[in-house]
Amino acid sequence: MSALAVHRVDDLASLRQHQAVREAAFAHDFADLPADPLEEHLPDVDGTSPDTDEQHLHVIGVAHDEAVTAATLTLTTADNLETASLDFSVHPAHRGQGHARRFLDLLLAELTALGRPRVLFEVASPWPSGTGPREPLLRSLGATPALREVRRAVDLTKHQATPDPAPAGYRVVQWSGRAPDELVDDLAYLSMRMSTDAPMEDMTWEPEVWDAARFRRSEESTTLRRRRRIGTAVVHEESGHAVGFTEIGLSELAPEVGYQWATLVVTEHRGHGLGMVLKSHNHHYAGQLSPQTRWINTWNAAETNPWMVSVNERLGFEPREFWTAWQLDR
Repeated sequence: MSALAVHRVDDLASLRQHQAVREAAFAHDFADLPADPLEEHLPDVDGTSPDTDEQHLHVIGVAHDEAVTAATLTLTTADNLETASLDFSVHPAHRGQGHARRFLDLLLAELTALGRPRVLFEVASPWPSGTGPREPLLRSLGATPALREVRRAVDLTKHQATPDPAPAGYRVVQWSGRAPDELVDDLAYLSMRMSTDAPMEDMTWEPEVWDAARFRRSEESTTLRRRRRIGTAVVHEESGHAVGFTEIGLSELAPEVGYQWATLVVTEHRGHGLGMVLKSHNHHYAGQLSPQTRWINTWNAAETNPWMVSVNERLGFEPREFWTAWQLDR
């Protein structure tokens, strides 16, 4: 095995190398889940990325003058300041040569220097067996499984959602792109509740700090990365506040495959079928706004979120593979 040199992605040429590894790995490993378009990551390397309370560092591993590994390090800057997320890929043609271990050793040293002793890896494994090829590597690093999820996908050409009516005392509000001004404070609060109410199992994650300004910054980043947010909220009529919301993210460049982003109904308003109201309305709305979108992908805790899994199954989602967050504390 040749020596592996690690390089920070800091220009278009190296970003293309990073993208080539990612596209090959995703095409080999997944169905209905392509790598994000290169253009979504351009703001990270061309200096145009706004302050969005997280930083993305892209890295490649090069052997024999060819990129064989690729990674993205995500560093939150408003909260969870000792934690980093590390997403890595190995080109299928270069697997089994020890590149992954060498690559991760170098990246972990980099994260130590950046003051991030806690590292989260999110890796896939087959459904339904659940045992994946990366498990021995992660265990050898000292990581342990912290949160197990299942990726499910729905084919919108076969499953057209009929919106469930909102129950008495609630109304539905929808938007594409920028959320209504009258909802932004509530959406920021609900985004914070995602970090406290959503199942985390054994994963260490501090409550996130959200306000209207941070929510607007996240929208700005979405637009800059040529993504589109399609959102639905339910408003509690008596209080006038949004008590649940859901969002689908679509690439403007590759809209055929979409992604379920946040979905939350606060605990105080659960038990009224609001999850199904939110998601059925949002699927219907997405189909109207983007008829070229065929697939929607979603991730849910495998064991501790049966309510949302039930909603997704009613919408036609089917399992693809497990995704497990592994946590390494050093």
